[in-house]
Amino acid sequence: MRTAKDDAERKALSDVKTHGLHIVHVMEDTGNPAFSYTVGLFENYLHPEIIIIGLKHELSHVLLNNMAYDIKNGKNYTSKEFHEGVLDDFVCYFGEVPTSDYQNYVGWANWFYEGYDFPLVQCVYPTVKGKFPWDVDFPEDARFFCKMLIKSPKEH
Repeated sequence: MRTAKDDAERKALSDVKTHGLHIVHVMEDTGNPAFSYTVGLFENYLHPEIIIIGLKHELSHVLLNNMAYDIKNGKNYTSKEFHEGVLDDFVCYFGEVPTSDYQNYVGWANWFYEGYDFPLVQCVYPTVKGKFPWDVDFPEDARFFCKMLIKSPKEH
């Protein structure tokens, strides 16, 4: 059983118990864009945790909370599928993140689940022109922010 050793861990456990999830934000550094992810969706709803890479933390926070609300009401953001209703009028693609990326990206989830025994999906969003990172004409200046931990869908 997880036991909190400090205020940050107590806050994470309290959020998961009270709100069904805790959201973690990681700042951009020289090699990686900022990203945000959930902790607790799998524990409470048997839904994969979700990571969003490259958006501002404020927007990611709103999107993750909105998705959590939908999940609480029965929605499932299934892997290897496009889903509507995440980001305004755009579809987003969800893909399964390999456990080999867990250590570098979702440390709080690893702590919470005491290892890597939980599913994680990445929510990949398009540009305002509807282009995804796997599209040939995806803008080069946006690549850094749309880092993909997942495989692109087969139809692209």
